[in-house]
Amino acid sequence: MRKRFAKLFVVIAALLLGSGLAGAALAQAAAPLYGAHGVSPQAVRQGILGSCYFHASIAALAKAAPNTLRNAISSNPGGGYQVRFFNGPAEVVYPDDVEYGRTHGYDRSEGAWVAVLMRAYAQRALRQGLTAAIQQSDSIPSFTKPMVLSLLDQYNLLLVAYDRAVRAVVSQDGSMDQVSLKQSLAVELQNAGIPATVAQSMVGFLDEKGFFLALAHSVQQDGEVFGAYRGLGMGGIPVRVIEAFMGKAYAGLVADQAATVNELRRLRSGGVAMVAGTWGAASSGDAFSKTDSWVPSHCYTLLSYDDAAQTVTLRNPWGAHPDPDGVFTLPLPVFLAGFESYSYSGSK
Repeated sequence: MRKRFAKLFVVIAALLLGSGLAGAALAQAAAPLYGAHGVSPQAVRQGILGSCYFHASIAALAKAAPNTLRNAISSNPGGGYQVRFFNGPAEVVYPDDVEYGRTHGYDRSEGAWVAVLMRAYAQRALRQGLTAAIQQSDSIPSFTKPMVLSLLDQYNLLLVAYDRAVRAVVSQDGSMDQVSLKQSLAVELQNAGIPATVAQSMVGFLDEKGFFLALAHSVQQDGEVFGAYRGLGMGGIPVRVIEAFMGKAYAGLVADQAATVNELRRLRSGGVAMVAGTWGAASSGDAFSKTDSWVPSHCYTLLSYDDAAQTVTLRNPWGAHPDPDGVFTLPLPVFLAGFESYSYSGSK
């Protein structure tokens, strides 16, 4: 057991002190970071993946707290970008990975900033998965786990390698095959300039009890940001995206109409990021499902609420459906009947 831990410590130390990513990964991104609309809902456009939960949440944050997102992104001294979340270490995102997501249609937003946030959020999920794997490991003595977790917070090279390895093998439903991931990770660690003996030891940790399962669970929860082509309604959880940047986020059911209207009034006051998800199928009394704006099991950004007119204005993260920008307004009763749940930022 201790011998295995010693190997893990050597791997982490080598990553901290060792080589950086290949030079090609440090090239400047082809797309500018921001476009004409800057950090705004209008700039956000979901790609071909079922990542409405992520894109609708980022658009909501862009409406409620644009400076929070803008300040989250900074230049990385070694190339690319650093993204800081409300808590935890910053994630380093390299231009090659941003371009990969854009050229594969993961994100079609104006400028590269949403794609940068998407990759950083994916790496954050991997970091959480690796942390869980370390905490659950029977191979690492309990008194040394805090030191290992501290070291994990200090470097990003491994996260980038894992991100690329997962993207290469993740299936349509967000699952992974352990053997395929090991092979892919070995390639990515080699490409990152990690010595072969160190890379071999790191790949071997995927065989440790519970290590792979903990990591696979994290990927499954946010499969779309890794390239899973899951259907509508199978995506990640919006409240976690909002929480990552705002610190606190909550979810509610639209069926509790009094609570829903109360949160809509908070949205009207400003500074609140809010999204809502539709039902998986239309009901006979659902007027929204008969419009061009309706998509089943889909997440929308809430832009505003007019208490006097009793109307809710929303935006489809596709940036279409309806054209030209996905923005539409519903009477409050139609909204309450057509949506199942909502997530929002705030404190209690």
